[in-house]
This record gives sequence, C-alpha cells and structure tokens, in this order.
Amino acid sequence: MTDETPAQRLRLALEMSEFGVRMYRMRMRRMYPLASSTDLDDLVASWLLSRSGTGEAFGHPSARFA
Repeated sequence: MTDETPAQRLRLALEMSEFGVRMYRMRMRRMYPLASSTDLDDLVASWLLSRSGTGEAFGHPSARFA
C-alpha cells in the first residue's frame, strides 16, 4: 500500500466515480442505440438520483482507506 495523501485519495475516488458514470452511459447506449444524447443524459441523471450513496454494493465494507 502506498502512502497517499487525503487529496490523492479524494482525487482517485472522484475519478472512479466519473468512470462509473461513463460506463453506465455506455451501457445505456448499448441498451438504447436509438436514444438521443439528451435521452442518455436523462437516463444517467435518473440513475444517479436514484442511488442512495450509502454503499449499495454487495460484499463486505473495505477498511482500505480507514
């Protein structure tokens, strides 16, 4: 494990979040190939607003950044 500063860890978390949003948008593009960019924006926004942000993932919580 490297000695990362809090700023580096935050930057990594934000990059991972942005990557997840891009992946979801690509998934929606595959599922709805005729959707406009606006439609895709709406799908992504709806998905983001529906998430609780409280660790919805399956599995055990990580202590990596604790």
